[in-house]
Amino acid sequence: MSIALKIGTVDVRVPVVHGGSRVVRVALAGCGTVGGDLVRLLHQGADEIRARHGLRFELVRVLVAHGERPRPGELDRALLTTDVDSFLATDADLVVEAIGGSVPALRIARATLAAGRRLVTANKALIAAHGPELAELARIHRGRLDFESSVMGGVPVIRALREPLSLTGIRSIHGILNGTTNYILSRLEDGWTFPAALAEAQARGFAEADPSRDLSGEDAADKVRILAWLAFGADPARLNVRRRGLGDGAERLAHAASALGGVVRLVAEAARLPGGVVASVEPVLVATSSELGRTRDEENAVVIESEWNGRVRLSGPGAGGAPTASALLGDMVRSTVRHRAPAGGATPSIPDRRPHAWAIAVERGQLPEAALRATLDRVEVEVDRIARGKGVSVMRTHPTPWPRIGLAVRALEGQGLAPAVLRVAE
Repeated sequence: MSIALKIGTVDVRVPVVHGGSRVVRVALAGCGTVGGDLVRLLHQGADEIRARHGLRFELVRVLVAHGERPRPGELDRALLTTDVDSFLATDADLVVEAIGGSVPALRIARATLAAGRRLVTANKALIAAHGPELAELARIHRGRLDFESSVMGGVPVIRALREPLSLTGIRSIHGILNGTTNYILSRLEDGWTFPAALAEAQARGFAEADPSRDLSGEDAADKVRILAWLAFGADPARLNVRRRGLGDGAERLAHAASALGGVVRLVAEAARLPGGVVASVEPVLVATSSELGRTRDEENAVVIESEWNGRVRLSGPGAGGAPTASALLGDMVRSTVRHRAPAGGATPSIPDRRPHAWAIAVERGQLPEAALRATLDRVEVEVDRIARGKGVSVMRTHPTPWPRIGLAVRALEGQGLAPAVLRVAE
């Protein structure tokens, strides 16, 4: 059962969990896009939450970086503080961290859990770097740690890995974990230029003013580290993620994918292999009709493959304040952490030496196709075929491990070319 609520034009659903205190005093760290939407959601959904749960969330302190900035009209400005010490001294049952980054988020998280209180956070960088430490603090001091909103906004992938899928023998997780890049790639498919697509994503609130973490793949890499921790017990801070994001070559990637009859998606993957876990975030050529190919705009989608539960797909909005705020509220209304997070480090990170087919795109006409084939032959990369797209020549390779493709890229760069590389989905 869930509660249907609305923020502006966005419908959100919050899971119903029975039980808990009548009044829950909440200290909120951060009141930007996500924190501001959470304030509105608490105000607009108060009657529903009280009717369904017997709970009333009462904001008692709100930490902000700039006290003079505009805030939601539902917020009593007397609750604002810019002082972290004052915030931590607040008598609160629950601390919600929606600041992002590590300063002062890590200090707030450690102090909250060491005091035996409950911490709800949307901070994927914090959990990717310090998740096992914070989980251990919660265990020792009988606090509680929830971070559902740190991955895929309102899509309950964290809960699925901690609860129904935790004992199904998970083999791999792959999907689209960043709504910003997926929105941009969808616009490129429609013929937009990269600058225009990025500007539109920013105007619609799907991209930050500084989108570098999204475009570089860092945001998705943090998320896949968290998923690998929950699924396989890998230490997220030590997991080696092969990361290639979107940059100046994004339009070339879109043209290359089109030439080969597919579309490009920025895909995050973690898989358990004999000896350890491999992980990557990189542009991948997928079929237009595939699960990921049909995932457009700001939507996220993840596919979980397991021994005993087969293939599970979860999808939903992954960019914007409202989905993340709804996930924060979902964590707030759940009365207990039913499954403790793994300690981390049980499964090592190993290099990914699996062979894949790849698509390597270069600007058409810079080098004859015979010379392109010869260049790849010299580094022992076999070309299956060469296709021509809008301004590009695209070499599709036979299955080859990534280190060999890295050599091919450097060989092409040595001839003055700027290759863009797609992994071809299997």
